[in-house]
Amino acid sequence: MKYNLIMKFDDEQLVALIKKARHHKTETDNVEFKDARGGFPSSCWKSISSFSHKPGGGIIVFGIYEDRDSGKIEIVGGLDLAFLQEKIVSFLNEVMQNHGIYSLRIVELDKKELLVLCVSETNEERKPCFNKRLGLPRGACIREGNVDRVITDEEMRAFIRNSDIFKFDKTQASQASIDLLDVGKIKELLIKSAEKAKRKFVDSAPTNKVMKNLGVIDNFNGNYFPTVGGFLIFSNVQPQTLLPFSRYVVRCVRYAGFSVSTPILDKQDILGTLDEQIDLIHQFILRNISLRAEIIGSKRVEKYEYPPEAIRELVANAVIHRDYLITETYTQINIFSNRIEISNPGNLPPGITIENLRDSQFSRNEIIASLLKDLDYLEEYGRGINIVLSRMEEWSLLEPIFKNAANSFKVVLLGDTFSHLNERQIKIWHFLQENPTITAKECVKLSPSASRPTINKDLQGLVQVQLIKLRGAASGTYYEPGF
Repeated sequence: MKYNLIMKFDDEQLVALIKKARHHKTETDNVEFKDARGGFPSSCWKSISSFSHKPGGGIIVFGIYEDRDSGKIEIVGGLDLAFLQEKIVSFLNEVMQNHGIYSLRIVELDKKELLVLCVSETNEERKPCFNKRLGLPRGACIREGNVDRVITDEEMRAFIRNSDIFKFDKTQASQASIDLLDVGKIKELLIKSAEKAKRKFVDSAPTNKVMKNLGVIDNFNGNYFPTVGGFLIFSNVQPQTLLPFSRYVVRCVRYAGFSVSTPILDKQDILGTLDEQIDLIHQFILRNISLRAEIIGSKRVEKYEYPPEAIRELVANAVIHRDYLITETYTQINIFSNRIEISNPGNLPPGITIENLRDSQFSRNEIIASLLKDLDYLEEYGRGINIVLSRMEEWSLLEPIFKNAANSFKVVLLGDTFSHLNERQIKIWHFLQENPTITAKECVKLSPSASRPTINKDLQGLVQVQLIKLRGAASGTYYEPGF
């Protein structure tokens, strides 16, 4: 664990740092001044984050006023030291994620007491340090000179690539050995790779070097063992038969109606390697949705209720991008009479949002994503969501709903029950994707050209198809999402 030089400074050395900055009439790359006579300034999160990323760490000195325009630096003191320390500790615990080791010191300068927060650099595997209320990348900073700058998307990705949380599929597969790998399946992958690269395939058993380059195995403590990602894809037994992987099950259920309270018509727990799971989930869904006949031109064409390509893409994404560190729950596929819900343990990776989802190219499971892409289970990075949206539009269905919760991610495919919704109703529904509730008055503001009776009719229609729920009564009536 890192224990930076700043943390070893005694009071005299801290005062010397402060005096040096005052002499130069500016904060420095490792010294930040805060007035704090009016209480703890919440903007401190920027320097806490920056110093947690900076080799050597840094200090935030409370009780010093700086006017950057004039270069005036004044020792003001006047701090409620006990209250300020309490606020700082609370802020670090409740608001800041992955901050470095810290200490609070009281020093004296010009006969005034100052409070110094010393922040060390956090370990590489725990970076980035960020403000939990703002998330990533907006909630993380780095220090450039005497300025705290919000990190860029690329800097964020560089941080989290080193994080243990995003390396799990590269770690050793517990209780698994190389003997449990399907060599024939690995050869199939190598043949595919050779064909794509238009090079000759050498027909021989894959060597440890080749499998290591693929990420299927790695050297752990001097011996080769399968990685988690390699084992979950190339195991020659069902991975779930080994205790560490027993919870990597996809639970599929077909309900008779709109909710889980209706009778179950079909169910299956999907086991197997990840590619096998994708195939079996896809088969389960297709057998539990309608296959309808349409006349296109002079031909009778059978067409599924939902676009199979969109379903397969979302299923593959669920398997590839789930958080395999979470074993308390399963990936869940629920098929209702009016929609399909695909729920995954683990929310979106830092920096990935609902808004930028279609353009994102980052996965928490780098090995799994790479191997399944080579096995043709994953489209080119960034294309998958666009394919889903395009196919849903071709089927005249509404866009999927994406919900990123605290510890789960859900995609909802809406059936043709909802296709008749008008523009006003869709606006109401989109509003409820970002807000917990809506009132009729707020609905009128969304569509100001519509009358109140028209809006009331729209709301009744949304309630009827169970897209929203009516809550409250009389003047206290409001609506919330149905799912």
